[in-house]
Amino acid sequence: MFYRPGGASKRINAQQDTVYADFIGGATGWLPVAKGNAISVNVSRAALVFQTAAQSIIQPSAVAGEYQILMEMKMTGGDPDQSARPIDQWQNLVVATSRVAHRDGWVRLRIVNINNSDGTGLVMDVQVNRTGVVGAVM
Repeated sequence: MFYRPGGASKRINAQQDTVYADFIGGATGWLPVAKGNAISVNVSRAALVFQTAAQSIIQPSAVAGEYQILMEMKMTGGDPDQSARPIDQWQNLVVATSRVAHRDGWVRLRIVNINNSDGTGLVMDVQVNRTGVVGAVM
């Protein structure tokens, strides 16, 4: 199942997106980034209490699930999704971190492997801070 809070089919806005997914290929929307932007990432195992397409409850868990998440980037100028470059990955962790963008483009999180035999999935949050990281060396 795929669910975005509010039932939207596209990213929440150009700076953040949150999704619940329980299948390989589930992904956040593409967010635009510029060199120096801070990209915040949160991933955790979660259960979805489905009520309606517009209003359901995502219940995150502090216990890591069995999964592999990829942060991907595609270049500004029209790279198709298939040519996105992997820039980071996490496996079997509760993730709360950030990364600095080293070039302009678009980023997203995508599930490349998941064990959802217990009926849970993942909640993935990604946010781009346009002000960048003060004092970062690029």
